Amino acid sequence: MTADIKSGSSGVGVGQAGHISSFRPDLQGLRAVAVIAVVLDHLLDWPSGGFVGVDIFFVLSGFFITALLLRELHRTGGLSFKEFYIRRARRILPAALLVLLVTVTAGYIVFPATRAKETLVDTLWAALFAANWRFERVGTDYFQEGLPPSPVQHFWSLSIEEQFYFVWPAVLLGIFVIAAKFGLRRRGVCRRYALIGVVGATVAVSFGWATMQSSTEPTTAYFSTFTRVWELSVGAAVAIAGPALARLPRTFIRPAIAYFGLSGLAASLFLITPDTQFPGPGAVVPVLSTTLVVGAFQGSSVYGMAPLTNKAAQYFGSSSYSLYLWHWPVFVLLAAIMPEQQLSYYVVAVVIALAMSELSFRHFENPIHQSRWLESELDYSTATVVRLRITPKAWSLVGALLAVALVFSLLAIRITDQRAGIGETNEALDTGRSVMEVDPCFGGPAIGSVRCPQLSPSEVTPSIDTFAKDTQGAFSCWRGEGEEIRSCTYGSTQPDALRLALIGDSHAATLLPGLTRRLEENNWSLTTYLGYGCQWQTPAPGDCNDDMQELQSSLLASEPYDAIVTTSGRKYGGPTEAAAEIAYQAAWSAITARGTKIVAVADNPTVSADVIACVTRLGGDPFECGTDRAQALRDEDPLIAAAAKTPGATLVDLTDSYCTADRCPAVVGNVIVYRDTGGHVTATFAETLAPKLVAGIRAALA
Repeated sequence: MTADIKSGSSGVGVGQAGHISSFRPDLQGLRAVAVIAVVLDHLLDWPSGGFVGVDIFFVLSGFFITALLLRELHRTGGLSFKEFYIRRARRILPAALLVLLVTVTAGYIVFPATRAKETLVDTLWAALFAANWRFERVGTDYFQEGLPPSPVQHFWSLSIEEQFYFVWPAVLLGIFVIAAKFGLRRRGVCRRYALIGVVGATVAVSFGWATMQSSTEPTTAYFSTFTRVWELSVGAAVAIAGPALARLPRTFIRPAIAYFGLSGLAASLFLITPDTQFPGPGAVVPVLSTTLVVGAFQGSSVYGMAPLTNKAAQYFGSSSYSLYLWHWPVFVLLAAIMPEQQLSYYVVAVVIALAMSELSFRHFENPIHQSRWLESELDYSTATVVRLRITPKAWSLVGALLAVALVFSLLAIRITDQRAGIGETNEALDTGRSVMEVDPCFGGPAIGSVRCPQLSPSEVTPSIDTFAKDTQGAFSCWRGEGEEIRSCTYGSTQPDALRLALIGDSHAATLLPGLTRRLEENNWSLTTYLGYGCQWQTPAPGDCNDDMQELQSSLLASEPYDAIVTTSGRKYGGPTEAAAEIAYQAAWSAITARGTKIVAVADNPTVSADVIACVTRLGGDPFECGTDRAQALRDEDPLIAAAAKTPGATLVDLTDSYCTADRCPAVVGNVIVYRDTGGHVTATFAETLAPKLVAGIRAALA
């Protein structure tokens, strides 16, 4: 591909040697602030706004790339896409690919098979600079919310930067071409106004979209390219304003601007929290504060800026890319080997992260960056300055490498599935399956028993490799977020069958497999109304309210069910426990008045991320994992109080099948209890609770 433009003097002046020096200690210092903030946030959850370090990186990236491109445009009159992307590849790819390779390899060693497979898939997205799209989708997937984090999740920000790099050079080139064609008399002025207009429009549109998305779809907003590009564009604006900023007097004005910016960054780190609407408008303060610091140094050094120019800041700034790449995989992988929340974990995590960063930076990243790898001689003519030619041989090599990588990845995924012994776990329910015999030493019935044998960790059910996927069709008839609720009917088709319904959220769905396998023997027909956030309340919380009100109207207008079974997550519902309790009663009372019995199932105890990590820890003993009963039941369940106050409602409390008098184990009767940190119970364990649930339904119907 070859593109040529004719150009004379730039007229913009951004990126001239006098305005963009080859070394900026302030940029290194800001990189240090950014990476240290991110590392501390990931390790200690402190400071509360440590995640704004990524926003600092975005501004710096937009500034640096724009300054670099404009400097080339000024010096040569055009751009070489080939040389630009070669420089980017030499700077970005080696260290990134090394980290991805090490992470995938380590993941296959320390993670359960299902998580190792997910890590490989995440890595492929990261290698293609599309990790943010992957995690945007995963982050909005309800069934992924309670799972452990990906060790390559931090690549989302690098992906956004690379996506910006793919587009921005062409935009700048287009502006210069148009200015050269339509602004021959005042070419420089045309370019300047065009640049300002494009950047200004990008900032306005992207920021507006970010603000709207942050309030309605915060996960999407956090990872989206379109809600983040305004931050890089603000950095680009500082580069475009270089000539004007360079004329600032070297008096107290520059230090005042710089320290004002640093103060804004400090305030952002400690005042912004994960609850802040982000990135719009929450990122405004850290973004603008970063631009103040960068702008203060434009064209001149600033005296008295030790916080940014000291040796420690310069060291961490120079190795910030390497440290950013390594720290998160180290933290996540190490958590699969040793317990978190212990001093030894923090010490080892920091030591390994710093060591890997230093070794990678000194002996791998830096030598390649300073080498002539991928470098070619570029001969600029006085007029023809943008030229990119990729030979067929080069394309063949790239294609072959991609093909090999794809085949290797598919084989690895296949091997992982075979190792885990899993396929599609949410297949349609097999309602003809024979009912499991009650084993007093398997699952819930074995709680607290000292006579039941304890198997080895490798013999628990479901296995460590598969428990996170153990749903057995519980969500085969499910309303996803934003969708319409639907119904499915299982069980007896006899005319005299008792009609039951199951209404609720994902915690209600976990009861489904065990119930369906016992419908025929009880001559019950069961219709389900299950969905994301669908607590059976009036009014119902979240976006399920309309569906719940429509369902309520349908229940009141149609033939009454003999009984309705319901449950919901204890931490979800109305604005307060009292409001949720009243909302339950309002929904149920209208139905019980028609003769329908309500079987309210108390929600299962909660579980923490530490417990799930304990179960999967390499070399650990899952039988030692668990939560204190008081902690697991700390959140009150408003459904329990509502059942006590609603005539015609019966409470079925299965808590004593989860917990002993003082502890809620992660493994009961050699069965893993929870799939994830969202409190979703494995289908295998839920199956062992079905006899007690069926007994409760029978009692309510009696």
